[in-house]
Amino acid sequence: MNKMKYILLHCSTLLILLFSCSEKNDLPIETEDPDEKPEVLENAENIKKVAGNSIQIDPIVFYSLNISPGELVADLKKANITSVHFFLVTDWDGSKNDELLRPEYLKALKDNGIEIWALFIGNGMYGGQKLPEEWKMEFLTQYTDPSVRFFSFHNDDYVTWQVERIRRILTNYDFIGISFAETYFPEWRTINSNGFYGDVSLYARRKFTREYLGLNRSALTFDAIRNDPTLYKKWQDYRVEAIINFNKKIKEAVRKVNSKAIFASWGIALRNETLGEIREHFGLDMVRLVKEVKPDIFFIQTSSQDWLDPNLKSDYLNQYEYARKTIQAANPNVRMAVQTDIASLSYHNPGIGVRLPNWWIEFMNHSARLGYYTNTSYEYAFCKKQNLWIK
Repeated sequence: MNKMKYILLHCSTLLILLFSCSEKNDLPIETEDPDEKPEVLENAENIKKVAGNSIQIDPIVFYSLNISPGELVADLKKANITSVHFFLVTDWDGSKNDELLRPEYLKALKDNGIEIWALFIGNGMYGGQKLPEEWKMEFLTQYTDPSVRFFSFHNDDYVTWQVERIRRILTNYDFIGISFAETYFPEWRTINSNGFYGDVSLYARRKFTREYLGLNRSALTFDAIRNDPTLYKKWQDYRVEAIINFNKKIKEAVRKVNSKAIFASWGIALRNETLGEIREHFGLDMVRLVKEVKPDIFFIQTSSQDWLDPNLKSDYLNQYEYARKTIQAANPNVRMAVQTDIASLSYHNPGIGVRLPNWWIEFMNHSARLGYYTNTSYEYAFCKKQNLWIK
């Protein structure tokens, strides 16, 4: 009798398991952490439109070449360009501006199915004299180029200004996407070399001391922070939090004003380096960025240390795989993108490190083979000035 009860109990358990499994096949899979569910995107159709090749265009440099809208479109089609990033590097506040964004060019691109992004510099801009001095970054050694001004992600007023700027831009223009390159603290290992390391301003140190550490005292000196391993680790965390907060605030502004617009975050990579060192020196925790901010697209920017190499090979992205694979694993839903530089080195150093069109074509094809959703390059006008565009 006991044996019969065991058989009946065993059979009933199997039936329950089979019924349970058949139900699960018809229902969405629930994750333990609700934050891991993919975001329901209203911009899915727009994301599809920007797959493939892209190019950056600095409109101020571009207009100086007197290239017609028709010639621009013809050039872009030669490279199978699906979208352009207008690189808006000044302190333009997002108001309607037909000189900066000339309607005839915007219309020509739209009419030919080429989508338009607005791209900014996260940590500064050319000009910026209208913005308050207290928003600026301070470096260990004074930065000497007066044409460039750097502003701090630690400063809430600066972040708010950028948020309001994006709201204004998306109200005035129908950009397919918004992103900020160079959303990091300067700069690679400069804490140990030329002092181009920030932000070490009184504002940043006071906020770290009082708000982040909770100490009711005057601001710690940077020497005190740097020379104490515990404080220096917390300082690195503090920088990471500021960049994540900036990305979150910009994404929120994009979603509120135009839920169909794409939001992309930017990181950086260097050949054969580590994510840990990138986190320390740039304040970029790219794994946390894609997990917590959940951008639609994540760009890996090529570091200046790499594009300044005159012998850089077109397949150098193989040496960025440590970054791409880890970031993608942290958020399988984010679409990976990459940026390179095809014109700056030879423009500033004629005859050195010239990246001929074949180099660029090989780079674009290789990025697709590695699984990048889109790629972009700096920059169209400088290519044209050097007669390096695809014929």
